[in-house]
Amino acid sequence: MNNIVYYFNNQKLKVLTMRYIKYLLFICLCSACVIKQKNVLMIPRREEPGVVKLYFDKNGNLYPTDVHVTPYFFYLENIPGRKKRYSDDYATIESALTKYDSISKFYVSQRYHLPVTDSIKLFKRLQALLKSNAVAKMEQSMRDNNQHQLIVLIHGFNDPTPDAYYFALRKSITEYTKTKPTFVEVYWDGLNALGDYTMLPAIWKYSQHNAAKVGLSLRNVLNAIDTNTQLVFITHSLGSSVATNALFNQTKWDKGFNEILKDKYQSEQIKTLPQKAILLGMIAPAISGVETFRDVNNTVPKDQPLKLNRVIIGYNHYDYAVTKGGLFPHCG
Repeated sequence: MNNIVYYFNNQKLKVLTMRYIKYLLFICLCSACVIKQKNVLMIPRREEPGVVKLYFDKNGNLYPTDVHVTPYFFYLENIPGRKKRYSDDYATIESALTKYDSISKFYVSQRYHLPVTDSIKLFKRLQALLKSNAVAKMEQSMRDNNQHQLIVLIHGFNDPTPDAYYFALRKSITEYTKTKPTFVEVYWDGLNALGDYTMLPAIWKYSQHNAAKVGLSLRNVLNAIDTNTQLVFITHSLGSSVATNALFNQTKWDKGFNEILKDKYQSEQIKTLPQKAILLGMIAPAISGVETFRDVNNTVPKDQPLKLNRVIIGYNHYDYAVTKGGLFPHCG
């Protein structure tokens, strides 16, 4: 009889325990939407010889590096309520210039010698100029170094200050190869969890979407680089999504986001990179490999081959974002 009572109590305890665990998981997932997170306002870094630094907002638009952006209006602090964070205007360079006083239109016009007709045209002209300036810097640096090689460094999500890692990588590569390649440091809005764990529903989905949009913009920039240039991408975590979206279009997204990429971000109009030698190195890539690379031949136009010569993957068993601890990754 005692054994039967014990068995009953033990089973009851297991049932209660499972209910408690499920309840805790439900609370965690529901509270994820209020976990602290913030878009990243880029602060331009010091210019360095042989290094071109590109700063992208969440929509893939380039920052004017020598223009001050007022954080108050960039984050729409003048708008009450949580809905501002999910607004298309929130934390974007376009809205900062065209709708709010985060960037002075008159200063931009004078600094870049652009006519002020209306703010939308000014923004488009500014983006075209920033792209051409970035390409000119890359080309000039390669000529100065007598090297036809660009090494593109791309950080992951929840990593607003990758400067030290970039510096260490550049130093190691230069010492190992005994050459002077031109480096392109990509700074993109992979969101910032502000010290909290990056619960997937709160930060992961949005940073994935940002990575896709930034990847398309990066493709648009690198398209103008001489075709004889060797492109080398070195990425960490979700930076691999930025790089792969720069290389080819992907169908793994839900139908709604695929339509957004097609209609608003011109994914089917930005041509595949024409360079004759492209290498991709991914450190702890936070992407679904099969779903991503099944589209490697999804090029623009369809008959233009992607000359991706080699893909190298470095796997970190302790990286939360690519292991079973992925529900609570701390950085990417």
